[in-house]
Amino acid sequence: MTRLVLLTLAVILVPHVALACPVCFGASDGPMLQGSNMGILALLVVTLTMLGVFAGFIYTLARRAAQAESASGQPAGGGTR
Repeated sequence: MTRLVLLTLAVILVPHVALACPVCFGASDGPMLQGSNMGILALLVVTLTMLGVFAGFIYTLARRAAQAESASGQPAGGGTR
């Protein structure tokens, strides 16, 4: 409980601790903005790569299922009604 009170007092009494980073203040030429942009780009590349891998996997499964269906002459579900 005392830590929470001390932390609250520190934030209230020392406002520069609670200030946002230079990116939020509009310093558009600083290294902090360049680092943030590179981080965003890295996360975007990882996300798009994983989505591409999943799409390729699903395409491969669909193609194999179609090949198996055409080779056996039966529906891919396997059951007859």
